[in-house]
Amino acid sequence: MNFYEMMFIQNPDLGEEDQQKLLTRLKNTIGKNGGGIIRIDDMGIRGLSYKIQKKPRGHYFLSYLEGPGSMIPEIERFLRIDENILRFVIVKLDRHTSRADLEPKVETKPESIPENQKEEVAE
Repeated sequence: MNFYEMMFIQNPDLGEEDQQKLLTRLKNTIGKNGGGIIRIDDMGIRGLSYKIQKKPRGHYFLSYLEGPGSMIPEIERFLRIDENILRFVIVKLDRHTSRADLEPKVETKPESIPENQKEEVAE
């Protein structure tokens, strides 16, 4: 199995429900072709360097995929056909990349300093 990084820019005017439908269809397309999604990061709405389809902004998504190389043409076909996808790019990651590198990181909360030690640090 190969690992891929996919970034796509979605129409920012799309509603929450339509956005979820689009992501569900994308997940189904990837699953049907023998692949799987490791994670999808919603990067929010950002300004574009130049207008695409008369839109100055776009909703960015970054995702990491795992699967055979034969799934990539089908994913690209899906992304080209959907009118709500402004741009996309899929890059094959280095063969030394592991699944653990791509999985979401668990953030640890810093331990709180007891009140009596805060006073000592301030002095």
